[in-house]
Amino acid sequence: MDVQTRYDTADVPLKDRFSYWQEAVCDSYVRLGCDAKERSNFSGLIEISRHSALSISWVGGKAHLVRRRKRDIRMATEPYFLLSLQTARGSRITQFGQTAALGVGDMALYSSSDPYQLELTDDFSQMVVQLPKEKLLARLPNAEMMTARKIDGQSGIGALVRQNILAFSDHASTSNATLQALVQETLIDLIATGLAAQDGSTFELSSPEQHVMLRAKSFIRNRMGDPALDRNLVADEMGMSVRRLNAIFSKEGTSLSSFIRESRLDAVANELRDARFAALSISEIALKYGFENFQNFSTIFRAHFDVSPRDYRSANRSG
Repeated sequence: MDVQTRYDTADVPLKDRFSYWQEAVCDSYVRLGCDAKERSNFSGLIEISRHSALSISWVGGKAHLVRRRKRDIRMATEPYFLLSLQTARGSRITQFGQTAALGVGDMALYSSSDPYQLELTDDFSQMVVQLPKEKLLARLPNAEMMTARKIDGQSGIGALVRQNILAFSDHASTSNATLQALVQETLIDLIATGLAAQDGSTFELSSPEQHVMLRAKSFIRNRMGDPALDRNLVADEMGMSVRRLNAIFSKEGTSLSSFIRESRLDAVANELRDARFAALSISEIALKYGFENFQNFSTIFRAHFDVSPRDYRSANRSG
């Protein structure tokens, strides 16, 4: 039986709205941490419909940051995929060191089994589909390799997928049990189609290579603060040669060293944008993610983001 739930901060006293929202988000999705620069005037709305195979929700509100943390994952009972389809304004989804910037109509997948971050802008709205991992993996075995990758919902197959996800979602609550089950399966098929339509060499990865890639990325993500982290350390951890591991990374259009460097840079950039780390100097944040030589860090940061770390922080503060 479907369960319809609505969470609206308008029903709560102003001083309690953000704490109410934090609880509402965790109740609706998976356990998360939420933060916002403007808590005193926060507003948000979630309408969620739970079905036998998946749940569909509409969420909107003011700007805030959502994080899936390691301690949240330890308390999880079932692994999920979530697909966000942007319906107003924009958002950024970051997972495995990769960020998808979504505009209206765009979509991206993310996994509840690993840390992720959602940056949501003022007056945003999204449709979110949450489904058990095995449902999508049965259709697309390499789905875990495709998180935080933007599906362009404005052209080609992406536009067709977007239109049909929105159309079929309207019929997921039908009282006809057989039709409801078919609609849910069709929605999962559409998500798999949108992911499969992405242009990328990730499809060249075999199943063993996918597991190696996920393990390597997880190891890198957990050791970014270690100055000794380099391609040799990762290869040793994976039990293979640097050459072989680089060959796997090359199928995603990158190298092992590049992925380590870019993961560290993205982690630094995330904290430079986050007001909670405003008291830390840029050099302290850089050191936190393994950059011991500040001059070298500044050089590669500018090369990656086309702006100095100081100017990047200033621009995002004024934002």
